[in-house]
Amino acid sequence: MFKLVLKTMLLAVCCMQFVVVEAQKRKADLNVPSTVVYALPQTVLHVDVVVEKKIKKVGPFVNFSEKYIGVTPKITSNEIDWNIKSVVLSEKGEVDPQNLYKLTTVGNYQPNLIQLTPEGLIHGFNMTQSKIEKEIVLNSIQDEADFEIEYGKFSINPNLLIKKDTVYKVVETDTAFIKVPELKELAFAKSIEDKAKEAAHQLFKLRKRRFKILTSNYEVLPPDGKAYEVIVRELDKLEKEYLSLFLGKEVSVLERGQFAYKPTASGKGGVMFRISPERGLVDVSDLKAIPVRVEFKNLGVTAELPVLPQDPNVMANSLIHYRIPGQAEVSVLQGKKLLYKKNHLISQFGKVMTMPSQVLMHEGYSIEFYPESGAIKSISKQK
Repeated sequence: MFKLVLKTMLLAVCCMQFVVVEAQKRKADLNVPSTVVYALPQTVLHVDVVVEKKIKKVGPFVNFSEKYIGVTPKITSNEIDWNIKSVVLSEKGEVDPQNLYKLTTVGNYQPNLIQLTPEGLIHGFNMTQSKIEKEIVLNSIQDEADFEIEYGKFSINPNLLIKKDTVYKVVETDTAFIKVPELKELAFAKSIEDKAKEAAHQLFKLRKRRFKILTSNYEVLPPDGKAYEVIVRELDKLEKEYLSLFLGKEVSVLERGQFAYKPTASGKGGVMFRISPERGLVDVSDLKAIPVRVEFKNLGVTAELPVLPQDPNVMANSLIHYRIPGQAEVSVLQGKKLLYKKNHLISQFGKVMTMPSQVLMHEGYSIEFYPESGAIKSISKQK
């Protein structure tokens, strides 16, 4: 019995020693420095461009316009012309590989209380909840106009022209051979001038009918003003379509393109994109197209900002790094034509500052940053 009790006591002592060792091991683990890595952002300008594509197409009866409708056409050749309607720049933060930092702490502060964006940009420290901002995605404007000007769309008569002609057939009689006349119908495809003449005839018929409706020169008139409006509008539409056969047609299409430009700390600007007279918006590598440039005028808002000397006794990885962004006047030009001018925050034109991380440990403060610029958004004390 004594031996059994002794064995039980020895087993209990061994268990207690194991628990003490494990507790000491866990305590030692808590004193191991923890490190997180975060990045400050660099500003990337996202460019949203809206261009107008003007398409001019010659009518099939352009050569008969003066002869049959008495109008000289202005569109005499097929053309495509591109013009920039608007340029809008917006700022977005991306990871700056030249500004990656690590924060190492021991003691009570846990660096896992840092909040980062999915890209690894600094968002905040000790924040109770992460604020997620919605990203606006612009829908592209793609209203491509593929139009044709064809006589067959508006013709109300067949394309074949029927002509009656007299032909002679030789008939043998008892005494001689005689020619007997015979009437036959022959079908011919209408010439381009025949089609133009017919289209002009329909055009003037439409004008005459519209005139008679507007002057109430019909025995049966539309029942109300709405009916008048619909009939006149449709007659106007048909007249424009017939006129396009002689005068040609012009349509405009709006298209949107997106580009990105990354300023450098000492850069003055460069080519953002190019526009081709034949193909519209193209990349900067297409040297045959017209360049659209961006120019920066650094306003120097952080030039006089003093950078305090760092205490040599303070380790760099125990400091919180943040950015005070610079400001620049941003201009977009196509040749000498000014398309856009506005002030923007540019992180690369600013300065990187530091603060001690102890403020987060001992005072219970939380810090929130602007992920787009790396600047401090707010400092608040937790309740």
